[in-house]
Amino acid sequence: MTLSPLVQLGRRLGLGKVKRFIRSRWNERQEAWFQRHQVAFAQDLSFTEMAARFPERNDMHAYAVHYYAHNLPDALRQHRTYYKQSLRGFGENAFHAMWWMLLREYQPGLCLEIGVYRGQVISLWAMIAQIVNFSCEIHGISPFTPLGDAVSVYREDVDYLTDTLNSFKHLNLPAPTLVKALSTEPAAIEHIASHSWDLIYIDGNHDYEIVLADYRLCRDHLAVGGLLVMDDASVNTAFRPPQFSFAGHPGPSQVMAEYAMHELQFLGAIGHNNIFQKI
Repeated sequence: MTLSPLVQLGRRLGLGKVKRFIRSRWNERQEAWFQRHQVAFAQDLSFTEMAARFPERNDMHAYAVHYYAHNLPDALRQHRTYYKQSLRGFGENAFHAMWWMLLREYQPGLCLEIGVYRGQVISLWAMIAQIVNFSCEIHGISPFTPLGDAVSVYREDVDYLTDTLNSFKHLNLPAPTLVKALSTEPAAIEHIASHSWDLIYIDGNHDYEIVLADYRLCRDHLAVGGLLVMDDASVNTAFRPPQFSFAGHPGPSQVMAEYAMHELQFLGAIGHNNIFQKI
């Protein structure tokens, strides 16, 4: 009896790997469907224009998925490809479109990410600043170790600090200012408190108490008019993620709903990234 290709694959790789393979292929096909050319999303909009025209969370996300495929500069798509290799970075293609729209419009001069991992976001900021031609001083705070939390486990065979700096060199980008510390440690707290930031991306520990501490500190040291972006924070919102997307985690989502939504001005959201401005 001749076995079907799927059964043969299952025997060779194991049931779990086959399920992941099928899910991955389905996700790719669904995202390709979202990326098909759509007249409604064809115009190149600023983030503010996009949020005004498509105020629903799922429509904002769909616009960003479409934007990545049809409007994003090629260099930024190549950057995303580089970070997807060997799982150098997480997230979605749509987030590259989000950062392009935000930085092109607001051109923040002093930027901070909490939770650098291997440098995908901060190197993207540096690349966008070069393309748009504005001055952008980039900082990152991270333990640069495989330290995880209640919902995250990271590789133990990576020198995260060296890897981040090597990627900046590989991409011909100026080195960022990096603080090797947990966001709750004195060195990190002092660094955040010593500046007035134009953009802060909270993408560190996902446990509620830590996210809340990060949020409060960053809120207090965000410049008036500055942007605060909260990662993994769209659980229990109107966002209904397609199969290739993800709504986030309970901790960041709870902090976003309980505090940021009431204390800052909500500008919009792309998937599980929620964008606020200090007024």
